[in-house]
Amino acid sequence: MEGVHYLKADGTEVYGVYKHDVCYVERDGVKRTFQMIVPEMKPDKNYTYPAILYVQGSAWMKQDNYKRLGVMARLAQRGYVTAILQYRESSIASYPAPVEDAKTGVRFLRMHAEEYHIDPENIVIMGDSSGGHTALAAGITAEEDCMDTESYSGVSCSVKAIVDLYGVTDICQKTDFPTTPNQGEPDSPEGMLIGGNNVYEHPELSGPVIISNYVKAEKEIPPILMMHGTADDTVSCDQSIRLYKKFLEEGKNVTFYLVENAGHGDIAFWTEKNMDIIDGFIRKYIS
Repeated sequence: MEGVHYLKADGTEVYGVYKHDVCYVERDGVKRTFQMIVPEMKPDKNYTYPAILYVQGSAWMKQDNYKRLGVMARLAQRGYVTAILQYRESSIASYPAPVEDAKTGVRFLRMHAEEYHIDPENIVIMGDSSGGHTALAAGITAEEDCMDTESYSGVSCSVKAIVDLYGVTDICQKTDFPTTPNQGEPDSPEGMLIGGNNVYEHPELSGPVIISNYVKAEKEIPPILMMHGTADDTVSCDQSIRLYKKFLEEGKNVTFYLVENAGHGDIAFWTEKNMDIIDGFIRKYIS
């Protein structure tokens, strides 16, 4: 017919479907949820994708779990199932609640791999700020009997890789939090995390929060990608520099980028160039 344009559907098309408020666990009567983007193809296609469990930063307080939905959609377009984890905030549960929830989240994705087209052997964890801390703690201790619950206990919570963006690594470094006037006090973000206590007066509570305490030469740790802005005045890049040196000392597989002039949560972390780096890093370690 004159004037008609034709396009051909070859059956390989992929698009992302938003799955909102997927409950992955209920604790103390409170449901914890994912915001998910799941790549989908025609029903007759047998396909699976690696999965990224993303932990949104919030100073361990109530998260805005829609903040990075656009970023997760972009990663889904690259061929990942993405799930944004809602952890228990510090006002309702003390540490290690966020880490426990992250491990439960990984197990849920593995248990429901068929439903969401996930390759259960290729799950990675990623987070920013307090979410970066949570991703590190959950990924590094996945094979240890600590900071965990009995939820889905027969399922592994191990991950293939960890991506940490400007994460908190040591809450007992006062000068690393220059814009937190009450840093370490009971009403500070880190004080609230450990039950409303002063982090310096209660090392038995703050010690388990420090990531370097879990990094040992004899322990197997997944490959880690770290990024931190040199202009971060919320969480100093010294936090990541110190941990990076510790990883190197203990012989771990770590890649570290300092992002010049970038502040905390800077848009510079979400450019296509950075997405290429993150995507390339993950692809190196998934099978």
